[in-house]
Amino acid sequence: MVDNSFFDEAAEQSLIKTAIVEKYFSAWARVIIGSQKRHPQHVQKIAYIDLFAGPGRYKDGTLSTPLKILSRAVEDNELRQRLVAIFNDKDKANVSSLKEAIRNLPGIETLKFKPEVICEEVGENIVKT
Repeated sequence: MVDNSFFDEAAEQSLIKTAIVEKYFSAWARVIIGSQKRHPQHVQKIAYIDLFAGPGRYKDGTLSTPLKILSRAVEDNELRQRLVAIFNDKDKANVSSLKEAIRNLPGIETLKFKPEVICEEVGENIVKT
């Protein structure tokens, strides 16, 4: 059994991590989108993969990184058309919670590619998935 007390409330370091990932993902995405516009013959997708995604929300209601990234994509037309999001967690309860949180995210249906949520132990097998 996995101890999910980590997800009871967002600790300061979790909030900082989410802010950093969100900020740098957005900056990185701008660079990649710019390159894709200059090379339209290439694949027009951007992947975001989180192998330890958690339940999507902390028990105190705070959005975790996966939902922040998806919210950002929903708000940005260019990212909305390109983002391929893959989330993983080895805990079935977290996966179920994350799927529900994604389903309830306003505007999620506007993403061109539906986010994928998988339940695997991170190791060699997940690389093959």
